[in-house]
Amino acid sequence: MPDPIDSAGPDHTRDPDEIERPAVRPLEVQRHDGPDGPGIVLVDRLGLREPAFVPAALLPIVGRCDGTRTLAEIRSEAGAQLGEPLPDAFVRGVVRQLAAHGLLLGPTFAGELQAAAERFLAAPSRPPRHAGSAGSPRDPAALRRALGDLLGPQPTATTEPPLTGLVAPHIDLARGAAGYRAAYGRLAATAPADLYVVFGTGHAGPQAPVTGLALDWRTPLGIAPTARPFVAAVHAALGAPDPGDVLQHRDEHSLEFQVQFLQFVHERRGLPPPRVAGFLCGALPSSDGDPLAEAWCQDLLAVFRRAAAGSGRVLWLAGADLAHVGPRFGDEASVDAARLARLAAADRGHLAALTAGVPGAFHRSVDGCGNVDRICSAPAMTLCAALAGGRGELLYYGQARDDDGSQAVSFCAMAFTG
Repeated sequence: MPDPIDSAGPDHTRDPDEIERPAVRPLEVQRHDGPDGPGIVLVDRLGLREPAFVPAALLPIVGRCDGTRTLAEIRSEAGAQLGEPLPDAFVRGVVRQLAAHGLLLGPTFAGELQAAAERFLAAPSRPPRHAGSAGSPRDPAALRRALGDLLGPQPTATTEPPLTGLVAPHIDLARGAAGYRAAYGRLAATAPADLYVVFGTGHAGPQAPVTGLALDWRTPLGIAPTARPFVAAVHAALGAPDPGDVLQHRDEHSLEFQVQFLQFVHERRGLPPPRVAGFLCGALPSSDGDPLAEAWCQDLLAVFRRAAAGSGRVLWLAGADLAHVGPRFGDEASVDAARLARLAAADRGHLAALTAGVPGAFHRSVDGCGNVDRICSAPAMTLCAALAGGRGELLYYGQARDDDGSQAVSFCAMAFTG
């Protein structure tokens, strides 16, 4: 059971500043209806604090903690909504509980976040957080067998032109097997790159468009070294990464699965471990949905191109899924065959812009319709395609639907040859 939020906050003689104009920090909100009644659970996707349960009766207070209102304003508005005046001590007690659970923005949270990011970066490598997930055994020998079975025999010769870009899924390996096979099967049939710059989706919502990680990557297959000068060059131009964005690298899977496949492809060919540079993507804001039409985004692409100079042959890679539909993601109707058909048509319509070599139009296609199907990786795919150049070749399109129709996730594999 998550820790409950109530009105019995700690009795401080002087509350910290964040309590006087409280702002709940970004958290995942989950509906909850259990023995203690209805409410919501606030989940910290950074993993700094345990989930906290907020009873429905307190939502008029907690929902107004957005940093724009004083405690007096929150008390007045919540009381008006509830139809009765609320004591100052009661409202202050609720907000104190939020602070005690580490759920408010302010100096307390900032210090906790900075310390956690520093501990993470002090490690010798980024650990394999998703080893043992579906289709990805934790044991090295079992993982090698699983990846070998998934990809099939290693090509005896290089049969395809060198790739400048690749889009691969980041769904779990069990559900996304065919997409991974198409993407990394093509990679295995081409000349290896000297550096793989990997863009992944930041599912916890990074603030910055891109955030690099200056740690090597450890998986059950060993260590994949990070090209630290590349990451450093990017952030020398963009500025130091936000500690919260850095910390999201710790648990994110969208990059980890790509590094693991790159290791396996190199290992089977008798090559040294791949050199990688991993970046998590946040939003790419723009006025009309096309970030490539914005000067700041062209400057961002120029930063990556300058960092890549002298790195040999660079392959730009996106660990990217597409749509997320069904009741699990907030839709009312379950996912049936008709819904999957409509989804496929919509997804292929978006992807047509990438096969035409117009990545900005792809992003506008997704963003301009309000992203109703919750495509999670438009930024990563847009940056990858823009840097790779040329038309994309759609290698595979797939959908993973739960048997009960509660959810479906779509994904693809795509190759660029510049």
